[in-house]
Amino acid sequence: MAVASIVDYLKSKGQDSSYNNRKNLASQYGITNYAGTAAQNTNLLRALQSGSKGSAASPQATNQATTGSNVTITPVNNASAENKNSQYLTGYQYQKYTPSDRVNSYADKLADLEDDKPGAYVSKYDSQIDSIVNSILNRQQFDPNSVYDTDLYKNYREQYMQQGNKAMRDTIGNISGMTGGYGSTYATAAGQQAYDNYMSQLGDKTMDIYDRVYQQYLNEGQELYNQLGMVNNQDSIDYSRYRDTVNDYYNDLNYYAGRYDSTYAQDFGEYQYNQDAQRWAEEYAYKKTQDALAQQNWQTQFDYQKEQDALQYALQQQQLALSASKARSGGGGGSSKSSKSNTNAYLTKAKNMLSGTDGNDTHKYKSATVSNYLKKQYGLSAVEADYITSQANEAIKEGSEGNVNKYYDYAAAYAETHDENEVFEYLNRFYENKKISEDEADEIYRRLGMN
Repeated sequence: MAVASIVDYLKSKGQDSSYNNRKNLASQYGITNYAGTAAQNTNLLRALQSGSKGSAASPQATNQATTGSNVTITPVNNASAENKNSQYLTGYQYQKYTPSDRVNSYADKLADLEDDKPGAYVSKYDSQIDSIVNSILNRQQFDPNSVYDTDLYKNYREQYMQQGNKAMRDTIGNISGMTGGYGSTYATAAGQQAYDNYMSQLGDKTMDIYDRVYQQYLNEGQELYNQLGMVNNQDSIDYSRYRDTVNDYYNDLNYYAGRYDSTYAQDFGEYQYNQDAQRWAEEYAYKKTQDALAQQNWQTQFDYQKEQDALQYALQQQQLALSASKARSGGGGGSSKSSKSNTNAYLTKAKNMLSGTDGNDTHKYKSATVSNYLKKQYGLSAVEADYITSQANEAIKEGSEGNVNKYYDYAAAYAETHDENEVFEYLNRFYENKKISEDEADEIYRRLGMN
């Protein structure tokens, strides 16, 4: 017999199905922090059915969860009369997304690229550029007097002075020869004039030398600028090559980032599709099972009602026969009232025994035991005892159903603003205060999805 509820399973084995006992069993089977959740109860049920301690799920269930084929419907026709509403069992477990090899490959490539990012540009010409710029900025201004310090000027000056002296001597000598060898003021003046002519030529030559020296100064400055331009140009070429490398790097980075994003989106889309398909299978399986359960419950209720109608009809026939027998024997008119009063007393006794409220006796007796008690204690026939017992069961069921509905509404409203553990404690207080029975608490847990 397939059983999908831990409470029903324990009851079918004649074991205590209370929360405290389930918590002890969960601890024995390796389920920690047991709080009565649906997942924990499912794992505990599997562990009990497989008989293996220390593991909350069987290998088969684990395999189903990993392969995706984890929707299981327990056939409804295997249900017992005590287990009409627990025929749906699923091994569905949420599967965390795991990237595929392609996604991981692009992720690794991206990581490698990020680790290989080009460093900052470092020019190998910085020191040369700084040196040339320093030479330009700190270069001395041109000194016009520096022309007199040049070797060229000194050579020309020496040459023109020698020529001027020679011309002066020659002029003085020539004039003195014309005057009989006597010097004169005129000869001296003429000699000085000859010397000054050469000195004048030296002055003209000095301007030429000045122009040449100044031009050399300008050429040297221009040469510094030429060197700076050449070095800067070479540095620009190197930087352009560096920028090409950086652009290539970011092009590769963008390409692989795009490939990673698109591959991840496709991969995750397939994962979501599979999850949606799995959820659809779960919902479809649950609906089909509930439809089958509804049909089975209807058939069970119909058969049960037919049985009750037959019992009631038989009891009515017996009561008519008894009334007729008493009437023939002169029993009087109080027999009907007395019979009804006795029936109510029997019904009350049966309800108390079934629900464990028979005075100090809190034991809940089974229907067969109650029926036998009525037969032996009150001399009822088997049909009468079974009918009264069935009516008592119906009355208890109706009362329990109303109580379940009442406290289920309370719990459902409470669950809207509280978590599962808080709801469990909330219901447990009703149970401890005997507002609801153990069976009623389990039914409310089941309706809330807290089996």
